[in-house]
Amino acid sequence: MSSILRLSGLASGMDTDAIIEQLMKVQRQKATKIENKITTTEWKQEKWKALNSKVYSFYTNQLSKLRLQTSYLTKKAVSSNADKVEIISTASNAPQGTQTIQVKQLASAQFVTGAKLGEGVNSETKLKDLAEDLNIDLSEGYTIYIENGSKKVEFDVRESTTLGDFVNALKRAGLNANYDTTHRRLFISSKESGVNNAFYITATSNNLAKDRYELRNYLNYDSLDSNIKNKIDGYLSDYLTAADKTSIRNNLLDIKHQQVRDEFIDQYINDATRFANAENEVRNSLEEGESLSDEEFKEKVLNYLKNEANEKLDQAYEAWKNNDDSEISSDSDILKAYQAFKEAENGLDTRLNAYSNESVVETENSVILNGLGLGAIVKDENNDKETIAKVEVKGNNGVQVVYAQDAVVIYNNAELTGSSNTFSVNGLTLSLKGVTSDGEQVNVTVSNNTEAIYNMIKDFVKAYNELLSEFNKAYYADSAYGYEPLTDEEKEKMTDDQIEKWENKIKDSLLRRDTSLGTLINIFRNITSQTVMVDDTKYSLASFGITTKNYSEKGILYISGDEDMSASAYSDNKLKEAISNDPDTVMQVFTTLASNLYKSLSDQMKSTSLSSALTVYNDKELDKTLRNYKTQLSDLEDRLDKMEERYYQQFSAMESALEKLNAQSSYLSALLGTNNK
Repeated sequence: MSSILRLSGLASGMDTDAIIEQLMKVQRQKATKIENKITTTEWKQEKWKALNSKVYSFYTNQLSKLRLQTSYLTKKAVSSNADKVEIISTASNAPQGTQTIQVKQLASAQFVTGAKLGEGVNSETKLKDLAEDLNIDLSEGYTIYIENGSKKVEFDVRESTTLGDFVNALKRAGLNANYDTTHRRLFISSKESGVNNAFYITATSNNLAKDRYELRNYLNYDSLDSNIKNKIDGYLSDYLTAADKTSIRNNLLDIKHQQVRDEFIDQYINDATRFANAENEVRNSLEEGESLSDEEFKEKVLNYLKNEANEKLDQAYEAWKNNDDSEISSDSDILKAYQAFKEAENGLDTRLNAYSNESVVETENSVILNGLGLGAIVKDENNDKETIAKVEVKGNNGVQVVYAQDAVVIYNNAELTGSSNTFSVNGLTLSLKGVTSDGEQVNVTVSNNTEAIYNMIKDFVKAYNELLSEFNKAYYADSAYGYEPLTDEEKEKMTDDQIEKWENKIKDSLLRRDTSLGTLINIFRNITSQTVMVDDTKYSLASFGITTKNYSEKGILYISGDEDMSASAYSDNKLKEAISNDPDTVMQVFTTLASNLYKSLSDQMKSTSLSSALTVYNDKELDKTLRNYKTQLSDLEDRLDKMEERYYQQFSAMESALEKLNAQSSYLSALLGTNNK
């Protein structure tokens, strides 16, 4: 809107603003009508979205289940002794009839309880301290091997290795592990039961572990953070079998060279003479009037020294890379750093060569495990039972072991084994609870699950009725003729309840006689009149006692004899009888009717120029209509703004003209008055 001087009745004495407001009020009624259309269209969108969501849920849930034959092939099983054998689930392929089961052995996981350790032992206690009186020289290279099923972990023992480190290694191998400080024992167990999940713990001293020990020491392993430690462990593990050893060697050398840098910088900044010189340089570099606290000044000096040291290190590193020290011999610091880089390389290569070229000499040595209260846990070579994984403990008689074992059952006279007490056999999933006594057997009876089929059909009818009721309520709603969305001014004069009732009256009528909704109602009601031919006999829903009652209910279904449907609760329940006596016919009829309804809804949900996929109403058309209304409103608002501006311009022109006229009249009056004198 352009900015002009508005003269509000100065000359005419009229209330220009009030006049224009009334003029525009009439014009703005057109905008109100469009705003009402926008509001009702948005409400209609919301109503359809909510309804579409319910239709889609019915389509993918109750209706989808009803049309699949597998839904009618459900079985149920009953155990004669649930304290010994409990039924978890019954698949459709489980044979009907009675199966016999004897539980000869339950599955169990392996448990190891270590011997009691000394006072004050905790997760921070070093293994070398636990084995102090066992004359162990860790520099000889000790490795603990943890084998858990197919998973293996090699754990090197160092001077700094703690009991907590060992517990974490057990966990990395997939075991449950804990050191209990109250009972001062290690508790270790498999996470899964069965002989294939038995675990073994052994220890050896070997030259490779010794070489790894020396490499780790050379790399200052114990002083590094866990991320660098993990990288080094990975490099050393991969190095022996790597096709490209050079890249691993270079990664390790980078770690060592960083340590050379850190050590050089530390020595450089701690030199008293250098520090004093740096203080003078920093002091001289300060701007006139610049003031620093002691801490800020010291930090500035340290940064000065670090930068100086890094410059020397960079020159030394370049000389090392080029294997040329001719340009640096004049600076003793750079030469010293160069020699440190070179010595680091030579030292690492010497140790890596020893590590990779030696033949492995390994000696079984469980002494370190004795210090942990365990001893070596190895396979019992004398074990002759395939269903029990017996282990032998070497070196410590205080260890308690529960063997890993498989479940053993006799199913219809055949012996079967499994790693878990959740036992699956011939379509049955069983939970084995206890061992049966000699001669005792548990009977498991399998039959068709008629109750599940009945409940599925009942759920379908219930969901069908809820949807159809909502369809009918919206389609046959009373007219809201004369009702329009309230303006803000109108709402101010009404209570919240009055506003809600007014708006609900409009919302309830939005889908009245809607074409898309009418189509849905016809699709739903069509199912009640369809018939299906099975063995030359026609069947419909009514054949199974599913019928409509009052015409006024417009297609609501009832299951005769169903206790939850009061209108037909005292009739015979034909549906239950049919499911029990003729389940195949029930399956054929209901899958056919459900498939027909499913297809009809699928066709209704296909994407068109007016609607999106999986949508039963014209959502695209509604979106387009709403956009058009908003465009119309925007255009009209622009026109109204211009109209209002024009009114003000016209009234301003009138006021200006009147003011001139008044001025002329006053002049003439004054002139005439003078002449009379």
